[in-house]
Amino acid sequence: MDLEQLNFLPEWDENRFIKKMNRHGEAWKNGPGILAARDVYNHWRELFGLVVAFAENLGDENDENNQSTTKSLIYQNALIVAPKIIGAVSVESYTMKMENAALVRFNCRQMMEQINFAVLMGWSDEDYKKVIEDSFENFKSVFCLWVATFRKEGEVDEWGIFL
Repeated sequence: MDLEQLNFLPEWDENRFIKKMNRHGEAWKNGPGILAARDVYNHWRELFGLVVAFAENLGDENDENNQSTTKSLIYQNALIVAPKIIGAVSVESYTMKMENAALVRFNCRQMMEQINFAVLMGWSDEDYKKVIEDSFENFKSVFCLWVATFRKEGEVDEWGIFL
């Protein structure tokens, strides 16, 4: 089975962010964050393909032990990550970037908990979970580098969460 056939996330579109990189001659400010976001997205895209392959091996709606519920939850969490990465790179606000990053972290953790549950229940193989965990660790390291590019620059967080 070709993982690319299972991975329906579009490839990173550099053109989408060219204007932001060159706005007001400040490419040096926006460029590193956009390049880091590209790396995070591409790592997510790779991990997403593995997760889809994992989820597709779980039961469907007619299963007797509710594997389909776990499958649905895995998909719900996995499908939120890419839009949140794109959302974070599309805004200037530090707090909005952090909010999107926090949602990426939250949904990744929830997704991994569902994957662990599927293995615990005997619905999937421990070795396949390990492949996903290894890819997830790579994603997290690139994610941390990306978040480090977020700039506060005197911003105020009206909710008091991220500043």
